[in-house]
Amino acid sequence: MATACDRIRDAILNGDLAPGARLSQVRIATELGLSRSPVREALRLIGREGLVCSAPGRQVMIAPASAADLDELSALRIKLDCQTLRASARDLRPEDLAMMRTALGRMEAAGPGGTDAAYEKAHRLFHLTPIRRAGGRHADFSARLQLHVERYRRIWRTGSGPQSAPDHRSYLAACEARDGETAARLLALHYARAALMLIARMDPSFEPVRLRAALIAARQGSGTS
Repeated sequence: MATACDRIRDAILNGDLAPGARLSQVRIATELGLSRSPVREALRLIGREGLVCSAPGRQVMIAPASAADLDELSALRIKLDCQTLRASARDLRPEDLAMMRTALGRMEAAGPGGTDAAYEKAHRLFHLTPIRRAGGRHADFSARLQLHVERYRRIWRTGSGPQSAPDHRSYLAACEARDGETAARLLALHYARAALMLIARMDPSFEPVRLRAALIAARQGSGTS
């Protein structure tokens, strides 16, 4: 079942199972070369992550994707994670920072624009490590939001972007200094930059109102204009 879960999730994140598509459990099992029983259980678990939902006729619908949805997701990440960092950065432990350094090293080893599995795994760990100090419920919800944004990045093949590496290094330095205000500001800018690059590729005419409002609020919260 764990194998089925990983394969179905990867197929969704990569866009092999297209956003908004309606598929039967039988078809998913056939396309991925899996038996129906683990597929059924895997879909139940992935449904908790919001990547799939039920459709009429015992079908499964892959979560739709749109610039409006990404706008909302990104705004929520900024509100949730940046406010948390202001309070929890001071609680980061040496082992947390060591984990972030290791993850960043693996990301940089993957090269600029990396979207392969090794990069994504390290990228998730890098961003989730400081958030975990806020508690398990918060970390689980943050991880779910990160997974959805990752799907957009992998489907639209934007990679990590040229600014990503310096963003990550500056953010790590702020975390190492336990400077929650600076870390929150840098994280908000990083999230916004990545989302705006994606939205421009998806729908250049879309205006990300929620994202811009969240970014302004995050900057005001840190005492900057």
